[in-house]
This record gives sequence, C-alpha cells and structure tokens, in this order.
Amino acid sequence: MELGRQVFSVDLLERYAAKGHGVITCMAAGNDVIVLGTSKGWVIRHDFGVGDSNDIDLSVGRPGEQSIHRVFVDPGGSHCIATVVGSGGADTYYTHAKWTKPRILTKLKGLLVNAVAWNRQQITEASTREVILGTDNGQLHEIWVDEKDKKEKYMKFLFELTELPEAFMALQMETAGMSNATRYYVMAVTPTRLYSFTGIGLLETIFASYVDRAVHFMELPGEIPNRQ
Repeated sequence: MELGRQVFSVDLLERYAAKGHGVITCMAAGNDVIVLGTSKGWVIRHDFGVGDSNDIDLSVGRPGEQSIHRVFVDPGGSHCIATVVGSGGADTYYTHAKWTKPRILTKLKGLLVNAVAWNRQQITEASTREVILGTDNGQLHEIWVDEKDKKEKYMKFLFELTELPEAFMALQMETAGMSNATRYYVMAVTPTRLYSFTGIGLLETIFASYVDRAVHFMELPGEIPNRQ
C-alpha cells in the first residue's frame, strides 16, 4: 500500500439526523434504512432508498424524561422494535414502515430488551415470522407480527437463565428448511458466556427441552485454539 494513501473516506449522510429531538442514543440499519433512537424518547427512521424520513414520539403519555434504550430493524428495513426507558420503567414497541402509530408490547412491560434475532431466511415485508427478544434480566421471548393485523400474532416466553442470571447482549438465529419441519440454531451472548440452542420444530418446544437437559455454552473470552 502506498504510504499516505487514504483507505477509507467519511461522507456526511444526514446533517440533522436527530431532527432536534435530543441526542442519538442508539442506531440500527438495514436495506438503505437507518433507525435512530434519541435521548428524548423519539425514534427516527431515515429511508435513503426513497429519500424519506419519519419520526415517532414514544414518550407520549409517559411521565418525566424518556430515552430510547435500544432500536432494532430487520435486514429488509420494514420492521422495527424499540425500547424506551424513563422514571415510569421500560416499555417496548413494534412498528412497521407502513404504520403511523407504534404497537406497545404489553407483555414486555418493565423489561429492557437488549437484543433481537430476526428470522432472516423467512422474514418478509408483510410478516416478521419468528423473532426472538433477549432481555436485561436473562429472558428470551418470541414474537410474530403480521403487518396487516396491526398487532402481534402472539408473544411467548421461551427461556430464562437460572444458573447464572445475566443480561442477553446479542442474539443470532439461523434456520434450515427440512422436509416437513424447520431446524433452528440460536446463539445468545451474555457478558461472560456464549450460549447455543438447537432443535427441530417450534421454538417454544425447542427451548422447553432445555428444562431437562444442559444448555451448551462457552465461557468468554474462552480459549481460541491455534491462535497466534
């Protein structure tokens, strides 16, 4: 490489991205869409594919100051999940690119959602399919939303860490279609462990099977063979 040659360049994408709604606290991106959360409880969606943007105030009706804890957007840029926190506790919302109002997920009231795993192989603009949410108190929940219904199809509790309760910090889900079922592989990260869950059938059934068997995990940072 030539000495002094610039490897990367930085271009200004949006000068006033937060639109005066506080400072940016979190961000997520997918398919030319960037979703921002702010310190005043606003979620701002910039769609650079069509050159449009819109914003939602999640602090409405909540006492005191509010801030967006996390925002998540699917790889296609249609589905968004956001958690707002304040003196009244935490609430998590789902919204779709076509919606003007978000949907509060009442079963998650009081829980901080730290991580989301999208079903990337099966998700569509019209349906989230199975989505796994990881919380600050070590719980996993499943949600499915169809855009046309304007509400969640269901919300299910899946799993809770009991041996070493810790916050879930990141999630990843992969699926493989079989002749008459789906195989799931889910990875979940806490501050000290990497967990893995796998099985065939419904997510609820797969996670229920871990009540009677050990959960596979690796201590972090762990030992890396053949490292240099």
